Amino acid sequence: MKEMQRIKRIIIPLLKGLPIIAVTLIISLFIAQKAIQYSVPMFQSMAKIKLDDRKYGMSGNNLYEDFDVFSSENKIETEAEILKSPLLIGKTIDAMQLDVMVTRLGMIKETVLFHDNPFLFEYDSENSDLYNEKFLLIVNGNRFIIQDQEEQQIAASNFGEAFSLLSETITIHRNLLLLNEKDIDINGRYQFEIKSRDAWINYLNGLLDVKAIDKEIPVLRVVVKSENAQFSADFANKLCEVYVEDYIYTKSIAATKTLSFIDERMIDLRSVLASSENSLEQYKIDNKVVNTLQETETGLREMSKLQLQLINLEMEEESIIELDTYMADGDYYEETAINFGFGDLVLTELVKKLKLYTDQKRDLLMKYTLNDARVINVQEKINDIEAYIKEAIHQNKINIQTKRSEIESSLSAMSSQFDNIPTREKEMRVLEREFQINESVYTFLAQKKLEAQIASSALMSFHRVIQPATASVDPVSPNKVLITFVCGFMGLLAGIVIVFGGKLVRGKILNKSDIEKLTATPVIGVLTKAKKGQIKTNEFVTLATALSLQHSENKQTIVVTSSTRAEGKTFIAKNLAETYSQMGFTVALLDINFFNPSFNNGYDYLLEDLVKNNNGQLSTITTVLNEVITIGISNKTENATLILAHKQMAETMATIKSLFDYVILDTPGAVISIDALCMLQYADLCLYTIRTNVSKAQYIPNVDVIQEEFGFDNMQIILNGAHKSTNYSGNFNGSQLHYSTAPKGIVQKLKYYISTYSK
Repeated sequence: MKEMQRIKRIIIPLLKGLPIIAVTLIISLFIAQKAIQYSVPMFQSMAKIKLDDRKYGMSGNNLYEDFDVFSSENKIETEAEILKSPLLIGKTIDAMQLDVMVTRLGMIKETVLFHDNPFLFEYDSENSDLYNEKFLLIVNGNRFIIQDQEEQQIAASNFGEAFSLLSETITIHRNLLLLNEKDIDINGRYQFEIKSRDAWINYLNGLLDVKAIDKEIPVLRVVVKSENAQFSADFANKLCEVYVEDYIYTKSIAATKTLSFIDERMIDLRSVLASSENSLEQYKIDNKVVNTLQETETGLREMSKLQLQLINLEMEEESIIELDTYMADGDYYEETAINFGFGDLVLTELVKKLKLYTDQKRDLLMKYTLNDARVINVQEKINDIEAYIKEAIHQNKINIQTKRSEIESSLSAMSSQFDNIPTREKEMRVLEREFQINESVYTFLAQKKLEAQIASSALMSFHRVIQPATASVDPVSPNKVLITFVCGFMGLLAGIVIVFGGKLVRGKILNKSDIEKLTATPVIGVLTKAKKGQIKTNEFVTLATALSLQHSENKQTIVVTSSTRAEGKTFIAKNLAETYSQMGFTVALLDINFFNPSFNNGYDYLLEDLVKNNNGQLSTITTVLNEVITIGISNKTENATLILAHKQMAETMATIKSLFDYVILDTPGAVISIDALCMLQYADLCLYTIRTNVSKAQYIPNVDVIQEEFGFDNMQIILNGAHKSTNYSGNFNGSQLHYSTAPKGIVQKLKYYISTYSK
């Protein structure tokens, strides 16, 4: 609840300051309108280019992959920088034939003319003295005057006539084609500048913005923002066109130069390759080389066979030699067993028979003697077999030695053929390597020649303009909505700052909470603001009742004072006295506010007479119910303080207090006069009046100062002129603090709330 009341107290000054806020808002909106009106409108056009994607695009197709064979995978950022490069911008300038920039000079703003340029210029394009110099052109009918930047006339001529400008000849024509097409009044002030190529590049580069839509998407956005909508669109489209053409031209030139280089190299390589072929052929003929590797393998295989045969012969030879030695010893089956290492089948059969005959001889000797014919016959057979075996061994030994000699001779001959193989292979490898290198280079160049021929003939690019720029209808700047909103918001904020800033700067009291921050003296009552001449009787009844409830004495003297003037002391004192009188009390109103403009407005009694003639005048005072007795000081008195501080004043006040139930004293401001302080000694209660939007916050602590210095501890504050939504205690604000019926309908309620809080 307290937070809501605090919010209401904040809103009240804001609603009361609505006229100020409305004025600042209107002024700010007017400024915004003029800013928009006199700002140079900027039009934006945008074109989009899809870059070739070698991974997913058309050039990745097998049918087209060789068309752009000389290009690598493009980086999006690289292509964006190429589009903004001075090279392409310069080519665009040449394509659009931009040379002279003409600006129409108005009273407030300047307008650059591009397609609607009403003038044509003829000059020496090689001359550099006229470049980047600004001249004023004042046209009047068929004649014009040229001035420099200091508005000094430097030339004058007629359209179509040559004249000298900075020692150079120049001619200005009217653009009759444009003038016939459009009804244009060319009279007025212009500025023209013959821009150099570099100046045009710098100027257009400032209008251009090239960005990628996304770093992963190969699409570039070309944005041009200038004062002319059609120029923005034309420049963006022409730049994209130049970019694609330059891409094709660059690839075609590269392919053509590459093709020429390949043709030259292939002519040289033909003779070198032929020489390599002839050298290899002659070497094979001279060395009878068919296949060195196969020949070597065959020779090694034959040598392996011969070596195996030689080993077998050596083994047979060893066996024969051992058998021959065995046979030479003579003890054939007598004591030593025969050695069968020699594997001849005939010999084996003979040995078997020899063993058989030897066994027969042994059997016969058991029956017969050595001279027996049968024993002799067996012995002869044994001798024949032994002789045959010896001769067979001898012949086999000779045959084995002969074969061995032949195999060793063949091995020696075959081994000699491998002596020059490393050298022959080396020479052969050198010749073959030279031939293969020349052949591979020639094959590579032949393939690249075909690719270059395709690339040079296929004048196409996989970069595509997917969105051409169009002339914008509405300007992108000034942003009317944004400027209006910002200015309106700033005006609204300025009005609020003025309202609350004025409150802080003025330092005036606005509500009860402001008083409570500055003094500990309680606020006994609140009087709301009323129209001039209007008296809210019910509020004074409430105030009188509150005083009666807090101070229940039968008789009471009340001093009404404030800090300075115009805070409503007299108004409160008079109406409070009348309220008490209507409530049935006898009331005396002492008007001692000598500085009040309504002072000496016809009193029932004069205070100076009562003080000076105490015995005579006091007895004449009569009390009348429902009637306020007024006592004041004559305007002839030079200083009211002399009367208020008089020696008899205490006795006079005692008599007056004894005659009336309520004695109310209207006094001057306590800050500017001591009169109020003089009367505090006779008072039971002091009502310190504070008026909203009048009383200054710096004087509020004076209430505590008076109580502390003069020892008067019965002071209370009345808040005068409070907002109409404030209740009688000043603790609450609200539109429903009444018993009257609230209006029906949202519109009526809204009007009622606004009227309640804004006044």
